[in-house]
Amino acid sequence: MKSNLRAALFALDMAMQTERDGRVFYLNAAASTQNDQGRALFTRIADDELGHLAMLGACRKALVEKGEWLPFGEGAHKAAPTTPIFAKRLSEGELNAHTSDLSALRVAYLLEKDAVDFYTRAAAQTNDAEGRKMYEFLVQVEQSHQKTLETEYQLLSEQFKAMMGFSAF
Repeated sequence: MKSNLRAALFALDMAMQTERDGRVFYLNAAASTQNDQGRALFTRIADDELGHLAMLGACRKALVEKGEWLPFGEGAHKAAPTTPIFAKRLSEGELNAHTSDLSALRVAYLLEKDAVDFYTRAAAQTNDAEGRKMYEFLVQVEQSHQKTLETEYQLLSEQFKAMMGFSAF
């Protein structure tokens, strides 16, 4: 097996594991959040990860069986929502329930940041134009997830700080 094919398969295996791990995380976050819209966001991202896994698996299969990348077609991908999900003001009784949402959003943001970094490196190291297109697409999708999660984290964090009496002055 050529070394560049071995490297491509290794990168795909790592990407597939990243997507599997992300899906498990998002499904767990969806199950634990008290916020219906937050649950929908985490579930939707978990579904996105499943789609990414299928795409990566098909590419891997083509590389193994034919020794070449599949032609890349982006397909339909829904952008992450841009309207705040956790913007509803928290009541005193909801504070504890939402601290776990805050933690889940922070971890989710870091997972997406790592995925963006990984796919960016994979695109730069992939010699095949179709493989590079696929990784660049994944960078865009994961950046969309990252931006949404960061916005949600900031909103919920500001509410948490205000309820706890933290302020700059």
